[in-house]
Amino acid sequence: MELFSKKKKTEMTDEMIVGNAKFAFDRRLGFYVGELIVWKRKTKILLEIKSTEGNMGDIVLEKINWINAHKDLIIQSFLEENDDYIDVVNEMIEDGTLETDEKISEAEFSKALFVNNITIFVNGIETGFYIDLDAEPDYFMGHLACVEIDCRYKIEVGGLNG
Repeated sequence: MELFSKKKKTEMTDEMIVGNAKFAFDRRLGFYVGELIVWKRKTKILLEIKSTEGNMGDIVLEKINWINAHKDLIIQSFLEENDDYIDVVNEMIEDGTLETDEKISEAEFSKALFVNNITIFVNGIETGFYIDLDAEPDYFMGHLACVEIDCRYKIEVGGLNG
């Protein structure tokens, strides 16, 4: 009598194609790594495959398309949770900690934001992802702002990391 059923293990390849981009498996990280265009910039994408249910390429592209279509919502969500951050940046400009020409407005701060990288946890219909926001000029002083988005597109803003 067999107590445990043997599950068929899905073999993962060293490379996969998503859209027109090649993703290579990085054994050190345990993720597939590739680049796609996000907010009009080439962006590093990390894929953690938790399930092979569904078409992985379609799932990943759905998330990237959502990020591209909801840039303003993502930025606004970040600003709502960090409404004092522009004041902090302006204080750093005043005291010389951050070198720029003059104080910044919310619009200027928003324009400076871009997606540094995205980690997608591919898990069929339960696929969620993290976005790491960065800024040019470097308003985050070498850090990244983490934004977590679940499979139902609920946005939670974390703190700064890195």
